[in-house]
Amino acid sequence: RESHKKLLDEVKQLWDTWDLQDEVQDDERLEFDSFYHGFMAPYFGCYRCTTTKQALRALDMDENGFVDWKEFQVYLKWALYEYPDISSADDLLDTAFQKGIIPAMRDVQLQNMME
Repeated sequence: RESHKKLLDEVKQLWDTWDLQDEVQDDERLEFDSFYHGFMAPYFGCYRCTTTKQALRALDMDENGFVDWKEFQVYLKWALYEYPDISSADDLLDTAFQKGIIPAMRDVQLQNMME
C-alpha cells in the first residue's frame, strides 16, 4: 500500500537523521546509542538497564553490535501488516515497539534464563 510506503519513508528519514551522528554514516545501521536516543527512549527508561539491552539484542538479529535498518524494518513491516489501519509514523513506531519489539525482548529474557 502506498500509505504504508509513505510511513516507512517517514521513519527512514528519522533513521537517517540519527545515522548522521554515528561515526560511520550512510551504512544502513545505527550504533546502539543512536538507536536508543532516536527510537527507544520513550519505551525504555535508561540506556544501560537490563531490559534495554535485551531489547537491543532482540533487534540485533545478526549480532553485529548494531541495529541495521533491515532488522528494524522487519518490526515496522510486521506492524503494518498486522495493524493495517496505522496512519502515522508515531503510531507505527508505537505499535512496532509495544506489540513487536517488547514482546520479542521477553523472548530474549526467557532464552537468557534457560542458558
